[in-house]
Amino acid sequence: MGRAQTGTGARPPRATIIDVAREAGVSPATVSRVLTGSKPVSAGPEQRVRAAVARLGYRPNPAAQGLLRGTTSAVGVVVPDLSNPYFAEVLKGVTNAAQHADFRTLVADTGEKAGTERDAALELSRWADGVVLCSPRMSQWELSELAAAVPRLVCVNRLSRDTPIPAVAVDFGAGVASICRHLGELGHRRVAYLRGPGRAWSERARQQALRAAGGADLEIVQIPCGSSSVDGHRAADAALATRATAVMAFSDYVALGALARFDELGVSVPDEISLTGFDDIALSCLVSPRLTTVTVNKQDLGRRAWELFSATEDDGATGPVVTVTPELVIRGSTAVPAGADPLPRTAVDG
Repeated sequence: MGRAQTGTGARPPRATIIDVAREAGVSPATVSRVLTGSKPVSAGPEQRVRAAVARLGYRPNPAAQGLLRGTTSAVGVVVPDLSNPYFAEVLKGVTNAAQHADFRTLVADTGEKAGTERDAALELSRWADGVVLCSPRMSQWELSELAAAVPRLVCVNRLSRDTPIPAVAVDFGAGVASICRHLGELGHRRVAYLRGPGRAWSERARQQALRAAGGADLEIVQIPCGSSSVDGHRAADAALATRATAVMAFSDYVALGALARFDELGVSVPDEISLTGFDDIALSCLVSPRLTTVTVNKQDLGRRAWELFSATEDDGATGPVVTVTPELVIRGSTAVPAGADPLPRTAVDG
């Protein structure tokens, strides 16, 4: 057989630390000390090493350097579903803030499988200085166990009862209460709620607010749903069967799925039924009618999570819990129900 030919566009072999050492006339250990700054090196050898690095185009292995320094300059982020715009925005906030501190971001998407979150976080912690958990679905026991194994751990939208873990969390109860007040003031008396994932801490917070808001003046009918637009689409028929005059969705993502189904059925929003979301993702302003929702700056949540991460020490000392209150944004998807007395509307956006 003939020898394999190398095309003119083939890449040359990547230089190694041994190549740099040979070029500079020093030991590999000296090259490592120069590149990591772990120990001082005299001026002559240091200059030869840096010149050799430049000539050879040597790029150190970040993982190997991290082992030598005891730090990786990386932060791990675990998200339930990157296809959900909410988590993508939170991740962007973490990433942008980390880049300003010369940190890389490593990401794991668990696909809404709570059973994989702990293992994903532990794996990321091998390659990163710590982990940010976005809306983790894991049990409290698993979260406490993870906090013991990963000292630099920060949560977004999850508060820990037993273990003090730094967290930034939206006040979901306040958001739900503002939506319920808005619908009640419009004259709605029966509202169908499309429930989120049962293991989501944010869903449990919503349920507490719904129990406080429900009563003689506002009946809330619970519909099992989920967190995706497909879930909202599937649950829309069940919501209509309740004869509610308004549908409150777990999130904008869910609400958009319900809105698409209403359109397929010829049900007019808001003339025949009002619809609300939660989170104010970008798409909520691009559909017709524009979605009434509650808003919070998702990238700011990520930035705040990074700040807590930066303030968390490796010895387990923890930072505070930061609570962010969302604001109601009234748009065109909610209106006075048929037969109800119209009430004055304020703070209308579109």
